[in-house]
Amino acid sequence: MIRKRSRIERQLIIFGSAFGTTAELVRGTWRSGSGRKWMIPLIIFLCLNGLLLTLAAGVEVLAPFVYSIF
Repeated sequence: MIRKRSRIERQLIIFGSAFGTTAELVRGTWRSGSGRKWMIPLIIFLCLNGLLLTLAAGVEVLAPFVYSIF
């Protein structure tokens, strides 16, 4: 039988997978020689919005209000 994970375990899995992807994006942008450093504010904005949506999805009461904003 498959065990259902707790809410905290599910959120930790999501944060863990998102952190690796975000780190690769920042590392690739920072090390590129083609002058892509202007994209850093956009990356920060997208990461913060993703974090907000992830946190709002974890709190069931806030989710409908946050999703209506976007």
